[in-house]
Amino acid sequence: MSAPTAATGTRLANDLLAARLTARFPGLATSEAYGELTVHADAPTLVDLLTFCRDDDALGCELLADLSGVHWPRGGHDIELQPTTTGWPTFRLSQEEGRVEVLYVLRSIRHGHVLRIAVAVDDEDPRLPTATGVYETANFHEREVYDFLGVEFDGHPDLTRILMPDDWVGHPHRKDYPLGGVDIPYKLDKHVPPPDERAIREVVR
Repeated sequence: MSAPTAATGTRLANDLLAARLTARFPGLATSEAYGELTVHADAPTLVDLLTFCRDDDALGCELLADLSGVHWPRGGHDIELQPTTTGWPTFRLSQEEGRVEVLYVLRSIRHGHVLRIAVAVDDEDPRLPTATGVYETANFHEREVYDFLGVEFDGHPDLTRILMPDDWVGHPHRKDYPLGGVDIPYKLDKHVPPPDERAIREVVR
């Protein structure tokens, strides 16, 4: 079977995508924002859900377009969205339990639709089954999420760092990772303080 090169099938609207998925997996929750569908799943369902999205004729998600993650530590957090430049206000988010949310973006080249699968795991021991048996490209995506967020993907054939040095300590995209300044070795040995200690664009001599 040759790989499709353009959308030639039937593109499903988000409500129809959600209905097809929840009919097959009744425990799923779905949400929509800014025209994008997110399917909220759990770890035990993940591989079966990805396989269904790939193999179901109406869904036909042949491509794992992206796999990323975000860390939401326990406690309250002020999210500042630079209202002076974007107009978005600061809001406060509270987490009773810390979690790492792993996001899988699936695309159907044949049909032209896109959906996101979100799976949240405990940030103390973040662990998911590997998706490499469903999408081969998950190999490199999962290594990056492991490298930056510390998520262990059980069954991955080579779960090693992909961007940071092999002997690096910690996972730098976690929000509990220590922040550090940057020494700039020119013009009076300037130093950029850690992000939580500086104003925007501040450079201290």
